[in-house]
Amino acid sequence: MIKNLQKLISFKTITSQKEESKKALLWVKSQVPKEIKTKMVFYNGYPSLIIGNNSPSVCLQSHIDVVFGEKEDFKAKIKEGRLYGRGAYDMKFAIACYLEILKNIDLKKHDVGVLLTSDEEVGGFNGVKKVLDEGYSPRFCFLPDGGDNWKFDKKAKGGRHIKVTAKGSPGHASRPWEGDSATHKLMDFLNDLRCFFPHSSRKSFGPTINVGNIEGGQATNQIADKAFAKIDIRFTNEKEKKEIEEKMSSLKRKYKKIETEEIVYVSFFECDIRRKNFQKFKEIAKKHKKKVSSEVSHGSSDARFFFEKGIETMLIRPKGGGSHSEKEWVDIKDLKVFLNVLTEFTKEVSKIEEK
Repeated sequence: MIKNLQKLISFKTITSQKEESKKALLWVKSQVPKEIKTKMVFYNGYPSLIIGNNSPSVCLQSHIDVVFGEKEDFKAKIKEGRLYGRGAYDMKFAIACYLEILKNIDLKKHDVGVLLTSDEEVGGFNGVKKVLDEGYSPRFCFLPDGGDNWKFDKKAKGGRHIKVTAKGSPGHASRPWEGDSATHKLMDFLNDLRCFFPHSSRKSFGPTINVGNIEGGQATNQIADKAFAKIDIRFTNEKEKKEIEEKMSSLKRKYKKIETEEIVYVSFFECDIRRKNFQKFKEIAKKHKKKVSSEVSHGSSDARFFFEKGIETMLIRPKGGGSHSEKEWVDIKDLKVFLNVLTEFTKEVSKIEEK
């Protein structure tokens, strides 16, 4: 498993490098036992690898793409019990685990499939979403892209990326009363919008807003006739989502020359950790001296697409950290325990009932 993880890290599968992701997935395919069916599909050039049938009882899911990294980040290093490298924790360790499971499970007795995609870091719309829309339909999904250090990820925020555009009329900056500043109008709108969101701490789990970038005007001594900003809004449930939409609508009625355009929409995710599969995982982990708890996530993952389809999804992973940084790592000893727990869990919940 560790050697396979080192090999996986060596592939520079930055999301934009579609050919490199294809190359990496073809390598994964070559490691799968010959008797197991595999299929590569492409959506807008992004490759996905489906291992097994289209409707398995258990789907083991992972993305192979990573964020940008320097050349050295793709050279796996082992130091003080940790394996470092781009994708070590987010989330190539999972693929290395899945390969071991496929080699050690009897698929005549267990209904298990694997789905690997290559566009999660840019939204997953040409990976998990498209594969599910095309008919892939597992009964249960295991997706360790959250739930750090043996904690079930029970909720994750949804979000909207919105472009806000303000229009005005130009004029000379020395006589601002002769024009209508789009930048001032935009700033007033954004300030009013921010008032709807409480200042939250790390411990809170509620709606948030971030103004990512602002542009406007052509020259310092000219009144801007157009300005825009891109904002990131997060919410935790359907009620919050609707409240935010109502607040945006009321502000647009107040500011007549403001227009909004949704660029990206991300649904929220939630699961009931009291359900049978979650309790089974906890029992198995306990046997291996691992205590499982739960947490909420401020970010998002491809789990939301399974949630939208009504597919029960579990997010939990071993000890690690530094995702998206040059110090990304996974604990080797803990990863081996995780593999043992996941293997036992997968066998338990994927048994094919005898007729």
